[in-house]
Amino acid sequence: MQPDAAHEPGSPEGMTSGEVDSRSELAKWISGTHVFPADRAALLKQAQSEGAPDVVLAVIRSIPDRRYENLQEVADQLGMTG
Repeated sequence: MQPDAAHEPGSPEGMTSGEVDSRSELAKWISGTHVFPADRAALLKQAQSEGAPDVVLAVIRSIPDRRYENLQEVADQLGMTG
């Protein structure tokens, strides 16, 4: 079986290493079992309370204001899941 030429070693199938890094950076500021489910305002509040940088806050502000059950849903909304 030939490896997928677009797939980068060390990253999940369908994701580039940059997408993995972006998702990890986002997770650092909004992850935790106590955070979800959450809407955009709650995610923004969590990130602010953790001292997230402006770029992360801007990304959170860009997502639609709806209920997210987990980080995966946020990543999907941002197109971070290939």
